[in-house]
Amino acid sequence: MGFQSMYNHPMASTNQYHLLARLPAVEAWEMPPALERLAQALVASGQLRISADQYRNYVLHGTADTDQSFSARQLTDPALLPATRQLLARHVPPAAGPDGVEALLAQLRGELKKRRGIAPEKELQVARVVVQSAHPSVMVLILQSGTSVFVSYDHNVAELMAVKDWQTHGTASGLQATSGDGTAVYISCGGDPFFEGAQKTYTTDGFPALARMMVIGGQELGHFSDLKRVGGRIIGRYSTDNDSPALRAAPPVKHARRADMLQVAQLDRRYAALGAARLARVEGALAFYSKWRRLSPPWLFYQLWRLLLLTQVRARVPLKLRTWPRYRLGTALRLFFDDMAFNLAPDADVYRRDEAEEEEAIACIEALARVPQQVHKWGHAAVRLAWPQLYAVYFGQVIPGCIAAVDGLGQPPVRPPFFAPLQRFWRHLRHGKPGYYP
Repeated sequence: MGFQSMYNHPMASTNQYHLLARLPAVEAWEMPPALERLAQALVASGQLRISADQYRNYVLHGTADTDQSFSARQLTDPALLPATRQLLARHVPPAAGPDGVEALLAQLRGELKKRRGIAPEKELQVARVVVQSAHPSVMVLILQSGTSVFVSYDHNVAELMAVKDWQTHGTASGLQATSGDGTAVYISCGGDPFFEGAQKTYTTDGFPALARMMVIGGQELGHFSDLKRVGGRIIGRYSTDNDSPALRAAPPVKHARRADMLQVAQLDRRYAALGAARLARVEGALAFYSKWRRLSPPWLFYQLWRLLLLTQVRARVPLKLRTWPRYRLGTALRLFFDDMAFNLAPDADVYRRDEAEEEEAIACIEALARVPQQVHKWGHAAVRLAWPQLYAVYFGQVIPGCIAAVDGLGQPPVRPPFFAPLQRFWRHLRHGKPGYYP
């Protein structure tokens, strides 16, 4: 199904990575207590692997076909060492016995020192952002299933993966993998999300990388949440027809995606008729004159024209988009509709198949998993308006399924105490805005 934007150009083949509807908490005092406990549990579990340029908190061991990772905590924490020794025993000939396991453990600890490690404070910062990228029940399942979560400061996940996977998956910006060895989630940030200063390693250091971690984390953890579980076993996906021998989309998800594609196109045309497209064009012209001929007569003309159109559009358009960084209304609407349409039908070679039904099934898998990432970018109200059917499937079926799969724990409480917003506001005044915020 084609999509023609209200701005009289074909839909931009891009996914917006560097904007958020809300800023994630990074420090302990910003976090709701239940989420802080999840973040601390993720770090303590040894399942979090971080590659921050030349620093790592894990090592890889194995052959080109069987790489396995071990985190610093798995190799040093007394509480985790018994399970680690059991894993290491798989890589040691039976004749070597316990001495062989201890020799391999010492070898890996030596390699770990070369990786220079990650400070505990940085581990917790990364864990807090990861935890906020998904529903709490999803993070509980991550912990219960022993799923490894890999986070890289690079622009793709190649350095996180086994050599055998570089060619097929190394250029991906994120990945949720399921195999006989278990599940893993890979997230790339494209920079240092907590960078403060002027000497950047990447132009995307700071907030762009922080936003990218939330967005890609939302998508990949969305894929993880899509796994349907019964009795702790993965039996399929909510997005696919698990009774079909071939890869086919689940009928409710297929119909939801098609309906939401029509919804986005209809909203786009409706808002165009209300003046949003013209406002975006005027904002583009104003941005040019603001940069090159500020205070000139054309600049003043476009300022007045924008204010007139803005008054009209605000009175007619009910959708309010507030993002970090801030965008003018017309520009925000343009980005929103292009982004929402693209993520219903992502355009990349990895999603293409010779068979039309199989290709549609992959598109449905991607679209359903991208509901949480779109919420991170645009907020619940905007996504519920543009993708009402997929939003209903994800939060009405997938998340309740994840909650039911959490053994007897139910949904962890995530609401902060009543006075927490006032406490955060006061502490923000005292501490100032971090340099990595926009």
